[in-house]
Parts: sequence; structure tokens; C-alpha cells
Amino acid sequence: MECVDGTDDAGLHRANLEVIAQKILHEMTLAAEKAHVNNAPQLKKNVSVHDMHKIPLDTKQILEPASNASLPTGWSDTLEALQAHWDWTFEDIIHLECALTHFSRFRSNTIIHFPSNRIANRSLEWLGDSILNTCVAIYLFQSYPLTQEGQLTQLRSALINNSILSQVSTHLNLPPAILTGSRVAQSEEEETDAAISMRQTIYASAVESLIGAVFLDQGMPRAMEFVNTRVLPVAIDLATNSRNWDPVSELQRRLTSQKRSVRYDRSKDELVHDVTLYVDNKLIMRETGANFKDIQRSIANHVLDVLEETHPELKFD
Repeated sequence: MECVDGTDDAGLHRANLEVIAQKILHEMTLAAEKAHVNNAPQLKKNVSVHDMHKIPLDTKQILEPASNASLPTGWSDTLEALQAHWDWTFEDIIHLECALTHFSRFRSNTIIHFPSNRIANRSLEWLGDSILNTCVAIYLFQSYPLTQEGQLTQLRSALINNSILSQVSTHLNLPPAILTGSRVAQSEEEETDAAISMRQTIYASAVESLIGAVFLDQGMPRAMEFVNTRVLPVAIDLATNSRNWDPVSELQRRLTSQKRSVRYDRSKDELVHDVTLYVDNKLIMRETGANFKDIQRSIANHVLDVLEETHPELKFD
């Protein structure tokens, strides 16, 4: 059913979207013909040394960080089961224990002169994030030789964002094994946006921490092997089989790559946001709701779905 202003029940102006799609298709056809003629590839907190202390640590504090907190019954069995599931064995289980211990488990003064981010996984997360980024960058660099740097960066973000990594974490059976503080644990059953976002971050961080733990346990070649065989294939499958990345960014990327201008106009009346998408100054879709970002995502999702349904021949890679 079409409204007076030309939009359908969902608020999508299909006629204007069709005009944009036809223009893009025509220009892509011309570009393809030109490329064929030329026979040319198409390029697709501040810390200083003065902050350090000189007090040596008790060796027990380093070798047995797990002894500084009460552990749930059966956790050792859980970690053994995880390694069997991955077909991967840690030489020193303490690395895996640290990787799956969230920093909320400890107060910052639990161990004198030994910060909680080292007996827990916060620093491991930082280390693993660097290794993961490197592995994914190497994979993309070798797999897409005609893709420009900006597009490679977007592909990397699509593979290792929190949404994807939290799902990788679930695939690896990490969530039940992660130790958290009591306040964080209490939110496990909550379904508020804040609680869901926190769980997603914790699960994603555990994947990065695990990679850092493998590096400490067995070195860089094995850490890269773990990423390449246990993490990256799952991330690729998730990213390519569903729109896990931000649909707003994806729509923006697709349209701007075809030299289309994209604009979201918004207004707010009390608690209701009114958002309208324009492409090349043509009204494409309008929607209202309680949250601006949610409306943006909804609009972008709908437009992407319609484009893929009505014009599957349009390739934006």
C-alpha cells in the first residue's frame, strides 16, 4: 500500500530508491565496459617510567594468581573440557585461567603492587587484540590484492567487531567458563540494553584474551595458528552469512562507493524521534521511534534488504 507521499507501509519511498538503483546500475555497467576495453585491473592513560615501582613480587603472586580468589567448583574440569573441544592444549593452564578471569573478579588492591589487570584478562585482551588485528590484516592483505586500504580496514572491522567476536566466543564455549565479579555476574540474567552490551563486550574480550594467552603459552607462530584455525574461519562465516556489522555503515559504504550522497535528517517531539533518509537529496525512507540509532539501523537494514531483493545484480564490492 502506498501513502499520499509515495512511501509504503514501512515508510520506504520505493520509487526514489529505484531511481537511485538504476543510476548506480547504469554507471557500473559503463565502468565495467570501460575496464574491459582497457583490460586493466580495478583497484578495488598516560604512563611513564616514573610510574614504575621497584618492589619485587612474591613468586607465588605471579605463578599462582588463581590462589588469590575463590574459584567455583568444577572450573578446572570446565577448562579441560574447553581444551578438548578446541583440540588445543595449554602447556601452562595458568595462561588460560588468566584469560578467562574478568578483571571485575578482583579489587585493585587484592595483591600489593600487582594490578588486577595482570592477574585477570584486561592486559591479555590488549595483547590478544594486537595479535588478532595483525592476523586478520595479513589474511585480508593476501586475499584481496585489488582492494584499497580503506576498504580493507572496513573488512577487518566487519570480521573482528564486538558483535562478531562475542559470537565467536559462544562458538568456542567461552561464556560459561568466564569468571566475573558478583556485580557483573548478577547482570547475566538481565535483558536491558546496558546488560546485553556489557555481556557482548566481556565475551568478545575473552576471545582476544585467549589469543594473548596462547601467545604467552606457546609463542607467536602458535598464536597465529590458533587465530587462523579456531577464530578467523568462524568470524568469516558469521560476517558473510548475515549482516553482523553495522547496517548504517554498510549502507553508507555501498552508496558512497557509487558517489551517492547520504543524509539522515532527524527531529524530536518529546520522546519520539523522527528520522528520514535521503540519497542524492531524494527521500528514501522515514521512520519514527524512541531511539535515534535504533531507527537508523532499522532504516538501513530495510533499504539494504530491498536493494538485495530487487537488484541482486548490484554488486558493491
